Amino acid sequence: MTADDKTRHDFKNQLSIVLGFAEMLLAGAPADDPRRGDFEEIHKAATTALDLLARVFPVHATPRRPG
Repeated sequence: MTADDKTRHDFKNQLSIVLGFAEMLLAGAPADDPRRGDFEEIHKAATTALDLLARVFPVHATPRRPG
């Protein structure tokens, strides 16, 4: 695993936590909850960060060694 792979992996793990909590907050917030817009913004930012992460640290298939 390269340093870039580890960085991508670690950052993706942290973003997954943020996304998970944002999804839980959204699932528990009624449509008229004044905080809902904030929860949606957190979810959108984390999703955008994941997309950016994929562009900055693209996953490259590594050839397997025979045997």
